[in-house]
Amino acid sequence: MNSVRKLPRSPLSSALFISGLVFFIIIGLRVAGSLEFLELAAYDWLTRLQPGVSRPDPRITIIGVTEHDIRSQGRWPLTDSTLAQALAILTRHKPRAIGLDIFRDISVPPGSEEFDSILTGNRNIIVVTKFGDRGVPPPVVLNNTDAVSVCLYCHFLLSQIIFITLSLIVRYFYISISYAA
Repeated sequence: MNSVRKLPRSPLSSALFISGLVFFIIIGLRVAGSLEFLELAAYDWLTRLQPGVSRPDPRITIIGVTEHDIRSQGRWPLTDSTLAQALAILTRHKPRAIGLDIFRDISVPPGSEEFDSILTGNRNIIVVTKFGDRGVPPPVVLNNTDAVSVCLYCHFLLSQIIFITLSLIVRYFYISISYAA
């Protein structure tokens, strides 16, 4: 009985109790989102501490469609023929992966057959799709195939992080491509 009364007075038990209490308070604040601004400030500070400017990875190329490209084509969305031409040029260089970040659940003729054959013939082409109440399905040609599993699901919970990462990559690697109509 004496040992139980002396337990709260023991420095070790007091330290463990206070440490546990502080731990659970910090975890509770973090789960509630109250520490997010501190985490972001710390991340920004650590990013600024990195030495020099990192060089872009020459193995990554991002090809974007700009307003100038849309004006030169004279229409939006780009036709399946235009996308098929771009994908055919890219697949000739045998990349490990090609990401197509244009929703293509509805065909835009002309060139739909050529576009569909490029999608089905190249497993390294990853198309974007969106699921949920207001979802956008993958291209129709991929619906009943196992290629749907390689579709990139965007607008996910982590889409903000992915968007920030892609924004940083685009900042360093942005290349514009125009095709003659």
